[in-house]
Amino acid sequence: MAMEKITHMEIPDCIRLSNGVTDLIVTTAVGPRILFYGATGGKNHLAHHPQSAAQTALGTWKPYGGHRLWVWPELFPATYAPDNAPIHHHAHGDLSLTLHQPTDGASIEKQIRITLAPSGSKVSIEHIITSRNRWPIDIAVWAITIVNAGTAIVPRVPFASHDDYAPVTQPLALCAFTDLEDPRFTLGLKYILLRADPARTNSQKFGLRNKEGWCAHLLGDELFVKRFAHENRANYPDYQVNNEIYVEGAFQEVELLGPRHVVWPGESLTLSEEWHLFQGVRADPANLDALDRAITPAILSAMNR
Repeated sequence: MAMEKITHMEIPDCIRLSNGVTDLIVTTAVGPRILFYGATGGKNHLAHHPQSAAQTALGTWKPYGGHRLWVWPELFPATYAPDNAPIHHHAHGDLSLTLHQPTDGASIEKQIRITLAPSGSKVSIEHIITSRNRWPIDIAVWAITIVNAGTAIVPRVPFASHDDYAPVTQPLALCAFTDLEDPRFTLGLKYILLRADPARTNSQKFGLRNKEGWCAHLLGDELFVKRFAHENRANYPDYQVNNEIYVEGAFQEVELLGPRHVVWPGESLTLSEEWHLFQGVRADPANLDALDRAITPAILSAMNR
């Protein structure tokens, strides 16, 4: 078990956490950002896009890549407040630390606390946003993971026939640019899939009220599982959804949203998630029955840890 300072992807002042099985790499040069998640000596599930940038009235915002903390709703320029400056970090032993960004241009203070388990692939992540505005604002925590081009898997509420259960069970949120006939989508009775395709550069996105408490991303034969809580009575953003997937060519994001609240100056919101990684998951996204058989043992394992 170790925590060491390194340079990663030409980004200085990075810190690697390793338990000998799984590695995490964060940076303190910008962010907060998690830049690497994968098996020790293995491939990174988090993607990097160093050339991307957006010009805003608050400065130049860069996605960099990896896992980041944002604030819903998506407003320009507030949501895109640059985070290009060095941040503070505090270690809590060999495998846990907190990344702390001072108040940004949109008057939001951000923290991510990360803990890698002593063995295995489990990572616990706590996202905290604190309003430093002078007035109350309606916001939610928005945790976004940029992943390498693969297939995102979001579970539906278990299927039941109309005779067995007629009421609506689950909101599905679509954007103006969402095309459900796009071949990157697979709409099944148990899962909705959205895969990245470098040859298809137009954007696609959907959101779902994910009540099952997990979503996943399949990259080759490795399954990256996110576990999170669902609050039945919560008021979630974007037509009541807590899980969104976005693709644009090879660019792909798996996103979680916390409940929305009116936050007064100095008040905070928190969103927690767990990460799990499973290797040797030989699943065919084109065959939903085979996919289900391949990923179910990993999902059950993640949910029971």
